[in-house]
Amino acid sequence: MAHVTSLALTLLDPERKARAEQFAQNLLSHSRFVVISHYNPDADAFGSSCALSLLLERLGKEVVCVNETGALSRYMFIPRVDSIVRKMPDDHHGGMTPDAIVVCDCGSLHRVGESLFEKVNAIAPMLNIDHHSSNDLFGTHTYVCPEASSTSELVFDVIVALKDETLLTPEIATALYAGIVGDTGSFRYQSTSAHTFEVATRLVNAGASPSMVASALFSSNTIASVKLQSAALTDLTLHADGKVAEVVVTTDMLHKYNATQDDTDPLVERARDIEGVEISALIRQDHDIWRVSLRSRTPRYDVSTIASHFGGGGHKCAAAFRWRRSFEELHPLLLKELLALAEG
Repeated sequence: MAHVTSLALTLLDPERKARAEQFAQNLLSHSRFVVISHYNPDADAFGSSCALSLLLERLGKEVVCVNETGALSRYMFIPRVDSIVRKMPDDHHGGMTPDAIVVCDCGSLHRVGESLFEKVNAIAPMLNIDHHSSNDLFGTHTYVCPEASSTSELVFDVIVALKDETLLTPEIATALYAGIVGDTGSFRYQSTSAHTFEVATRLVNAGASPSMVASALFSSNTIASVKLQSAALTDLTLHADGKVAEVVVTTDMLHKYNATQDDTDPLVERARDIEGVEISALIRQDHDIWRVSLRSRTPRYDVSTIASHFGGGGHKCAAAFRWRRSFEELHPLLLKELLALAEG
């Protein structure tokens, strides 16, 4: 722990250090926070927002952590996920009036979700901390670094900028480590840098357990999820001479196997990891919405461009969007975009 501040920051360029320090000062300037992340959250959305909530509480701030989707059972191992609420505090949390909001891991403000957008947009100042290349720099203050592996990595930078190593508790370290491991695919993706490994080392030294996090993220499959994934992958479709893989999950399939939306999450990576596949698409039905997740093997195939055409966003190798009309309308449009990208 003695080297958290000096060692970690030496791996950042001066401009990024300065932005982390400014973001930290902006946090210190306010007392009552809402911390929010994107709907349909992943490990980084929860890891960064929960770690930041815990940090602010250690700094003596009043905090409500919000997510439109709410807490998800598969991420309950991340400290503070169990206290996430689905509504803004004026509706749900005893009337606390925030004097600032921090938006974590959202490429655009619309990623907070339709039910929360107007109330989130009404709060100022708005602090935007994110690593998506599609981020449009919304908000009053930003710490946006597309070169970072994850938003959790950026929250660590902010903690270091506060120059108080006692702020990095085992709970905060666990949340941030989970976010980094989730968004790097266990350090496999191209966004993983020397700084990412240094941050991971600091987090393990502070109390994060690599084996526990890895087990929770990748080795805790229910029998329902195994059966659902087996059925979905059996019906997987390949296009463009095997370069594009498509998986569809309907509500009927979820009911048949007594599975949940959480159980579908690994499918888009499973499809992408097939030999010869460069781009994968997971199309899953969630009541009256079709949720589409996109992945590519390399940045050469920029799936964020497809997501943006449908009102979504993300990274070159990982993106998503939601579709509110029929599958019959969606499918030919999406397939056209996928084939054009694969053949371009």
